[in-house]
Amino acid sequence: MNKLFCLLFILSIGKVMAQDYAAFYPIGTDPSIRFSNSYRTSETILFEAHPTARFNFFNNFVEVLTSEKGRHGQGWYVSARPQIRMYTGNSLPVKMPSYRVLIGTQHIFRIPPKDSSSNVDQFYGISIESGHYSNGQSGCAFSTRFADGSNGCNAEYDLIDNTSDLSLLLNRINGNFSTNLTEIIFNYRRYMLDTYGLPKRMHSFDFGYTLYHDRFLGVGRFGGYSENDIRIYGRHRFLLGYEFTWLRKAGEGWRITLSQRLELIHGAHEHVDPIRAETQVTFFPFKLAKEFGFLISLTTGHDNYNYRFVDSGTLVGFGFTWDQFPPLSKKSKRALSK
Repeated sequence: MNKLFCLLFILSIGKVMAQDYAAFYPIGTDPSIRFSNSYRTSETILFEAHPTARFNFFNNFVEVLTSEKGRHGQGWYVSARPQIRMYTGNSLPVKMPSYRVLIGTQHIFRIPPKDSSSNVDQFYGISIESGHYSNGQSGCAFSTRFADGSNGCNAEYDLIDNTSDLSLLLNRINGNFSTNLTEIIFNYRRYMLDTYGLPKRMHSFDFGYTLYHDRFLGVGRFGGYSENDIRIYGRHRFLLGYEFTWLRKAGEGWRITLSQRLELIHGAHEHVDPIRAETQVTFFPFKLAKEFGFLISLTTGHDNYNYRFVDSGTLVGFGFTWDQFPPLSKKSKRALSK
């Protein structure tokens, strides 16, 4: 599994180093590595990494969005979105890593301007991804003594009630987390253009919904949750997001991005904090390496690391990110800022 992590990490950076921006995707988050404090005093986070790799079947975003007449761009792909958290203790090497393997498609549509002299470019889009999310573990989620699905494990679930402290009960060594999911995100973005038609400001809004379901892609009988687990997870998650990007000079120089994301879990166990709020500022300072940036973040509410969503608190983090698709303009083969 370590080799898989290394491969995904190399692939996600390799696309940037090769300056291959053909696989532009307007909806989604960039890869990052960050350092922060921890949710629990008994566990100290060394760092957390979010490598991302998409493997394309079809993608025409760049061709459409760099054309004055382009109205509809689309991409079809397989997405690998692991989440890797290293602790200062014996992590072997990571405690309960997260794996997401999803089949997805994105579509974006240009809203025709009211007149040819407009300095505003507007789009709306949709992202649909469906697949599997798990941590690859075999133990009972709330007991270190039993295997997942065993009679002993089921008996442990029977002891959980509305007042149970799930953070205290959680098996943090090899507790199993597994579900299939489908995620839908609607996006609206608005670019302010300079006199040359290049983007200099961007406002982007996301509204998303994620459903945890039992069957893979709604059909396959594997990878789903148990009835005991889904009562803890909650089937429904909602997302609200906003992002503002400011370029010092359109297509050149540094840029800065401010983003706010809000997640709400519906139907989870009473112990779970249903809200997660993430505020992040990202600064891309390099003219010759536009894709590399530094970030600071403030997160409050529930954790988002598979079964550790039963934890909650406040994290302050810093780190770096690499924008896989740096800004592209309509009149050149460089890119619309995400």
